[in-house]
Amino acid sequence: MQPGSINDYGMRISEASSSIFAPSRNIITEMIMVQFIAVIMACVGILIFKGDEMSSGDVSVFVVGIFGSMVFLTTLYSRISR
Repeated sequence: MQPGSINDYGMRISEASSSIFAPSRNIITEMIMVQFIAVIMACVGILIFKGDEMSSGDVSVFVVGIFGSMVFLTTLYSRISR
């Protein structure tokens, strides 16, 4: 196969699509961690900017959400770092 041929471009597209649609397990784990970090930041932001207007029950739900996300995130990180 010569570089620059039609078959070469087809092979490159095939390899690129395989790497996109079949990510490694490590990438999926990092994506999950990013989502939990985003949940923590969103909950903290809501508590900072709207906490004084919320009822105590709503604030409790957000605090439990932050705590649960942090526990899950630290558990996931400890399993990765082994």
